[in-house]
Amino acid sequence: MKSLRRSGERVLTDERVLETDEFVWRVLGEADHRTRHLFSSLLTSRQVQEIIGTICKKEGISIQELQRGSRRGPIPRVRAYLAWKLARELGVSLAEIGRQLGVSTSAISQILDRKQKR
Repeated sequence: MKSLRRSGERVLTDERVLETDEFVWRVLGEADHRTRHLFSSLLTSRQVQEIIGTICKKEGISIQELQRGSRRGPIPRVRAYLAWKLARELGVSLAEIGRQLGVSTSAISQILDRKQKR
């Protein structure tokens, strides 16, 4: 960077500063909720799907059942847990959570409101 400045060339950033994705995720992990929410787009849908898959497998339900919007058996409880985890811990938008869980943004908002009141 110093050599670029000495030559008079203007550079706003240098990709060598951040080094690896691991560093970026570590910094974001240390950030507060608001900051994480701003960077929620950095979470890939693959990562969100991995979380959903892991929880569904643990609870013994299929992802397809969850995404169909079913309200039978343990599905509402699992959906509520996933909505809370994705929104509060990872800062994923309510709209994206709704898309991933097969319900509307309004439904996710209501789930989170009910969970917060408990």
